[in-house]
Amino acid sequence: MQHIKKILAAGVFLVSLFTISFVLQGSLKADNFSDKPVYVKSGVMLKVIWREDVYDPSLKGTVNVIKLDESYFSGITEPERAVLGYLASTIGNECYAETGKQNVKCKILTALNLGYQCSEENKTFLKNWFRDDASIVSQIENCKPTLPSTVEKTFDEVKISTADNTIKVELKGLKLNIKENSASKWSESLSFKVDGDKLTLFERTKKQK
Repeated sequence: MQHIKKILAAGVFLVSLFTISFVLQGSLKADNFSDKPVYVKSGVMLKVIWREDVYDPSLKGTVNVIKLDESYFSGITEPERAVLGYLASTIGNECYAETGKQNVKCKILTALNLGYQCSEENKTFLKNWFRDDASIVSQIENCKPTLPSTVEKTFDEVKISTADNTIKVELKGLKLNIKENSASKWSESLSFKVDGDKLTLFERTKKQK
């Protein structure tokens, strides 16, 4: 029975990817999602997450998927892991229910080895790092899985840099409306202070496009 559920979940996930690709192609034709990661020196923005069109043989078509800089993720620092883990716990990143809605597997969280989205393992790690940031702790405690739905927020691109005990993130996102076959862009800049084994968000600027 569990095997059947996994197959069904994977099928729903693939269909949602295909649908998202269709929406993106129809709404954001002028955008190029095939940009490659730009490797830069420490302290300067490094693109670690982006989107790219790939061919899926099971769907016999092209799907637009989230791509990760595997070299970066394999050597990520713990503070950066916490920052990206926080973002990936609040924004859709190719998530699907692996064995029921309580076991939601997401692409970025898997790469960060942070377990299921909104799981106790996930929340405990994040709350420990953000323990002095009451707003983020509350957000983590009230975490809700970002399963694909009619309206979904997801990642378009993430750049990150670390210097002088500060982690800066430049985030581009997409808000997809499957029902209306439309997509809109948004972006924000976030700055986190690193204090030993603690993080606090001290600046956040969001812009709707």
